[in-house]
Amino acid sequence: MRRLAPLAAVIGAGLAIGAPFVLGGTAVLGNLRAVPLQMFVTLACLSLASSIAKAGKLQILMGSLGQRLPFLRTIAITLASDFAFLSSPAGAAGYVTTVVLLQKTGATWAVSTAVLGAEQALDLLFFAITIPVATICGLAPLRHLAPTLPQSAGMIVIAAALLAGFGLWWGRHAVVAALRRAVDSVSRIRARREQFGAFIATLRKQAGILIKGSPKRSAALILLTTLQWIPRYGVLWLVLRDFGYRVPFGFVLIAQVVILHLAQWTGIPAGGGSADVGLAAALASWAANPAMATVLLLWRFSTLYFPLAVGAISLATLTGKRKTRAIAAS
Repeated sequence: MRRLAPLAAVIGAGLAIGAPFVLGGTAVLGNLRAVPLQMFVTLACLSLASSIAKAGKLQILMGSLGQRLPFLRTIAITLASDFAFLSSPAGAAGYVTTVVLLQKTGATWAVSTAVLGAEQALDLLFFAITIPVATICGLAPLRHLAPTLPQSAGMIVIAAALLAGFGLWWGRHAVVAALRRAVDSVSRIRARREQFGAFIATLRKQAGILIKGSPKRSAALILLTTLQWIPRYGVLWLVLRDFGYRVPFGFVLIAQVVILHLAQWTGIPAGGGSADVGLAAALASWAANPAMATVLLLWRFSTLYFPLAVGAISLATLTGKRKTRAIAAS
């Protein structure tokens, strides 16, 4: 199984790299020659800015639990975990890699898990606020794509989504209680749960410390979360504008959120090119092949190719340091 994971990563990345060429053919190479070097530098800087913001978020969360790390080490952990997210099915290895690398710095499993949970909760908060706003701002282009759709239909869909979210929040205690009863009904799971009772208690304690932070720290975490995701989801919009396509930012963001998450369910790392095909279809009203293929190739450079390269280097560096220390200790 361990041997299949690298192979799956290579196949997924290969399909993602080849998808723009399938969409645009040989004309993509000609279009790439016309792209100035400054564009690639800008896209690489946006990718690094997103990773640095995420590292700053982890740095604050770890510091809140008494773990002081060199910031360069935190950046290396962030880049390595991003590599694991991008190169594994549904990004599953990213969670494990983050916890393991944080634990290797001296943090306990409970602290590492609490930091990861808090980091994911901040991401969910960002998207919970951003997606409704982007959806409302994206109604105009959606109206353009489906002119026969009544104007009230969009508002009905948004209202239904808000009501569904409110219903889930209002009944959250009943849902948690039902899940707990289902877990307790299985003797093996119940035994495991009792064995890890101390771990769960410690995890709750660490989570409580993170939740009760100062307003300044909370504001910094929210700002860093915004700086993490806006560059990553804004790259496609920026490239489209550079090619002369005035696509609303809200529509570009929603298209990426929906299509990228659907691509994760394919079970292929990086979606295997399905995200590229989906975005090409979603943006077909503004840009056609091969121009769209070139846009997607530049988008992939910032969100996949470059992060994979620097993440692999970071992971190799961190792994090499551990091996060197183990040899020195022996």
